[in-house]
Amino acid sequence: MSAPPAAPRGIDPHLGSIPFWREIAVELRKLVGTRGPWILLGLLALVWIAILAVLVFGETVTFSGSVQAFGNMTRIFVAILTILLVTSEWGQRSVLTAFTLEPRRERVIAAKLAAALIGAATLFGLAVALSAVITAIRGGSFDGAAEVVRYGGVRALFDVLMAFAMALAVLNTAGAIVAYLALPDVVVPALLFLLSFSTSGAQPGFEGHSTLFNTLAPWIYPQDAMSSLNSADIGAQDWAHVLVCAVIWIGVPGLLGVYRVMTSEVK
Repeated sequence: MSAPPAAPRGIDPHLGSIPFWREIAVELRKLVGTRGPWILLGLLALVWIAILAVLVFGETVTFSGSVQAFGNMTRIFVAILTILLVTSEWGQRSVLTAFTLEPRRERVIAAKLAAALIGAATLFGLAVALSAVITAIRGGSFDGAAEVVRYGGVRALFDVLMAFAMALAVLNTAGAIVAYLALPDVVVPALLFLLSFSTSGAQPGFEGHSTLFNTLAPWIYPQDAMSSLNSADIGAQDWAHVLVCAVIWIGVPGLLGVYRVMTSEVK
């Protein structure tokens, strides 16, 4: 005599949702657990080894110079890792699986953002710690330490948020990388220089403070907007430059990207 068939299991309405920390853990594994990120992290490790060799065997070492050396070379790798975290699933169509397991898309976006911020904060903290250790061992100067850490931290946060926003807006790896690298650092300065030249022509003082470039660059060019963060005296206008730049390069593409992710039909 055969056993009676088991009763079909239905959906338990009282079953809790996936904890958010678990979603962050999954995104952290995606951030470093595939072939593309491993290649980037390997290249970054080689770059850091080269920087360490220069700092250890160089003539003079300062804490500010060490942090800037690590930061300038690391921020591009962190940005590309962030872009891959967002766009790789859309390129491989595995985003359908992600949204099936977690239909609330806003939680997926938030988990990816949290993972990107954790990764960026980890690398920045490691860079600052290595810089401090090497500077102390070599007997270097710690002058301007607070300013360089402030500048490096704000710039690292700005870069990872801008990369995340660009990735959400484009949803394509190559397009997002080009947008991140070219738009703020190549296209905008080139346009400002051309406009400055066309408005001032060959008149004296083209390189003075009255040119269009010097007027608009602190508000829309990230490199120029954040240069004042290295100074000990920062005014309200300096922070206003950073805030306006963040609205342009993070807020606008970020809102567009969130709208695209929340409304796009996943096939």
